[in-house]
Amino acid sequence: MKGRGLLLLAVLAGFGLIVLIAASQLFADRIEAERQAADERALLDLLPPGSYDNHPLAQPIALPAHELLGNPAPTQAWLATRDGTPVAVLLPATAKGYEGPIRLLLAIRPDGRLLATKVLGHRETPGIGDRIEPARSHWLALFSDVSLAGHPEAEWRVKADKGEFDQIAGATITSRAVVSAIQHALQFFDGHRALLLGGTAP
Repeated sequence: MKGRGLLLLAVLAGFGLIVLIAASQLFADRIEAERQAADERALLDLLPPGSYDNHPLAQPIALPAHELLGNPAPTQAWLATRDGTPVAVLLPATAKGYEGPIRLLLAIRPDGRLLATKVLGHRETPGIGDRIEPARSHWLALFSDVSLAGHPEAEWRVKADKGEFDQIAGATITSRAVVSAIQHALQFFDGHRALLLGGTAP
């Protein structure tokens, strides 16, 4: 009798272990799916809803380390398409801010015009430099639709330096850094269209 009881306990323990492993795997898959969805929202919210029908993050474009992007290590970009036609490239860039690196993400149309820009991370001074964040000001929105073709080299400066773009009051260094990073990222796009729009090596 005692042997049967031990056997029953062993069977129940084994069944419980199987259920636990299955539940753990189920929750792990769900957590991973939610993480991927959060990543998509964070990276793809620069694109207008309905403007693309692919899954850009599923096929990243490998980028080399490049001074125009401010990235000392290889990184990646993403191509959004609709019906197989490119509609925008999501391109990361890093500016040299007042307090440290400012990580940016740019959405660039195939014709080289800037669709939108967002800040992914920074350490700028709270209440001053952090106004590069869209939640704190609309300053980054001023760059929507700008392009290299529409702005000669001399215009890619803040107005304090006799350029075209407004600066954030009290945060001229931060403003200069972001303007420069946007210009350089557009230059990188212009020189690497085949890689970014076609997914082929330059």
